[in-house]
Amino acid sequence: AKSLIAEVGIEHMASCIACSFMDMGGIEDETFDRGYAIESTCHAPDKAGAFAEIYRVLKPGALFWGQEMCLTDKFNPDDAGHQTVKRHLQHGIALNEIATMDEVKRALEVAGFLVEELEDLADEEGDTVIPWYRPMERRHGILSTALSRTPLGRKAAIAASKLAEALGAFPKGSADVVRFMDRTADAYVAGGRTGIFTPLCCFLARKPS
Repeated sequence: AKSLIAEVGIEHMASCIACSFMDMGGIEDETFDRGYAIESTCHAPDKAGAFAEIYRVLKPGALFWGQEMCLTDKFNPDDAGHQTVKRHLQHGIALNEIATMDEVKRALEVAGFLVEELEDLADEEGDTVIPWYRPMERRHGILSTALSRTPLGRKAAIAASKLAEALGAFPKGSADVVRFMDRTADAYVAGGRTGIFTPLCCFLARKPS
């Protein structure tokens, strides 16, 4: 990252800091004018704690925009099928838990933020709207890259990796990894079709002045 910043000549405008969003102790309070987090704080062991640390380093009045993977109001915890999809998503995306949209809002408020907007941007209707999970459901896009994402393409990849393993071209276990990725893609599609899961829970919050 530092070399790319230097390459385009913006060292005076940007810098890189390696730290955890659970502990940004190396950054002083009220440092930043704005903040954003894209599909990252969903992995936090304590969502309210992560938001509180972000809150600390933002200046009063600063905006914080985020995108989270969430369960929607359509998720039924008593539905075995819903729980199976959730479990496969947790495993495939490495999430300890998948928060609901309401839980994300509450975590922001507990941290001190004023939540100005919070909505599922995947929840849009119309013939022109392409569902976010479509590329994993059937061919969509450039042929050379789209086929590998379809169910048929993924099954072909599993078969090819098993053959490559048998021939010694791939290390043992490669087919299991491809199979694991295929199962995760199926869970994405199932979560999207049923509407119980969204990767597009987007929010805009403000630190009070």
